[in-house]
Amino acid sequence: MEFVRILCEELSKESLIPKDFDVDAHIELVEMQPGDVVVTCADTKALESGFGYRPNTSFKMGICQFARWYRDYYGIQEEK
Repeated sequence: MEFVRILCEELSKESLIPKDFDVDAHIELVEMQPGDVVVTCADTKALESGFGYRPNTSFKMGICQFARWYRDYYGIQEEK
């Protein structure tokens, strides 16, 4: 749920969804569906050792940057 809330917050800030979007009114929890992934994890050790690169962007910052890029790329005007 944290993912959904952060996503909605950042999309709203960038005027990609209405500022008054009621996320709770749109959430419907359902049973696991075929193909749903129960657990995931990212192991960046090979990236770090092979290229000397260690990712350090937080989830929230990544979503924020994506929302800004999306708005700018598609020429969506910010609400004032």
